[in-house]
Amino acid sequence: MSRSLSLVLVLLFVGMIIIGCGRPQEGEIQKEKQRKQAEKSPSPEEPLIAFEKDGAIWVIEASGEGMRKLTPENDFLLGPWSPDGKKMAVLTSVDWSDYWVTGYAAVLGLDGTCKPVLGPQGRFNEEPGEIAWLSPEELVLASLDTIWVAREKGDCWSAQVVYTTGKSEKERVWHPRQGPGKGEVSFWITSPGRGGEAVEAQLVILSCKDRKSRKVFQKKVWASGQAPVDVLWSPGGKYGIIYAETEGENCWWLFDNRSEETRPILNPNAGDVQWLSEKTVVFAPQAGLDVPRYEVLDVETGEVKPFTDLPSWVNWIEVSPDGGKILLAKAAGEGADEYFKWDIYLADADGGRIQKLVAGVGDASWQP
Repeated sequence: MSRSLSLVLVLLFVGMIIIGCGRPQEGEIQKEKQRKQAEKSPSPEEPLIAFEKDGAIWVIEASGEGMRKLTPENDFLLGPWSPDGKKMAVLTSVDWSDYWVTGYAAVLGLDGTCKPVLGPQGRFNEEPGEIAWLSPEELVLASLDTIWVAREKGDCWSAQVVYTTGKSEKERVWHPRQGPGKGEVSFWITSPGRGGEAVEAQLVILSCKDRKSRKVFQKKVWASGQAPVDVLWSPGGKYGIIYAETEGENCWWLFDNRSEETRPILNPNAGDVQWLSEKTVVFAPQAGLDVPRYEVLDVETGEVKPFTDLPSWVNWIEVSPDGGKILLAKAAGEGADEYFKWDIYLADADGGRIQKLVAGVGDASWQP
């Protein structure tokens, strides 16, 4: 073998070694691809908080980042989130008259798209608290003596009647709420009354599928403007906590949806009630006395435990759906322009790391 040929073979052998050492193995290539893909993948999204400020609807992440305005100003009021957290009910073209508020019902998407709710007579005029979600695709509205369900139809939501008392001059329906069961909505029926007068109030549960209804609670309540009644259903619908300003009786009641039994619960000064689980609620035992102390009640055993220590300035709270964060609300001021305005703060579940999110808010709520 010639010297030149030997040199060529040696160079080829050395080159193969160098190439082999420099090329990553197939497993290493795959790991590198996975690492780069992980870097590109977004981190889990922070839950959003929706709030109304200066007549506009905003959202902000629980981290305090990503605040953005979804609507123009001077026109909107915040309503409830849809169960899937992708949209919310709102009121538009809001009219304030001596703190009696009305507006046109609409559905607002997180991209800022706003679709009106339309009934047979056109745009649906509503009041705060008279809108609820039956499902992510169905919106429930109470108006006069009638319960409506609206569904998306092109560039609007079209409402149809699912229940009516047929007694618009003698009865009024109020406060629709999702639940307790799937496809069910609850609402109240009251007879008309004047301020300081006791009227009959009935809590009704309606199946929107077969349109069958049942009355599960009935008391005389003190009427003053809007009906002083409400119900908060547990996440699975087993229990409902009823609020009713009754004649000489308790204000708070526990309704068992399975046995349909009702019993008094909480004291008359309690308030700011929120379900934490299927059988526990957080509440302020002296909310009526403006004492910001919160407790947790097991509605089945009656056991009461202290909740997190909170600052003395807290007016109301809302615990995040996962229980990891708490919204804290502080009254913004006492002037006419600050009526029902709040400064909103965020705290950890233990009440620590309090940070101010936004000032002068009309309302705020967690994304489901």
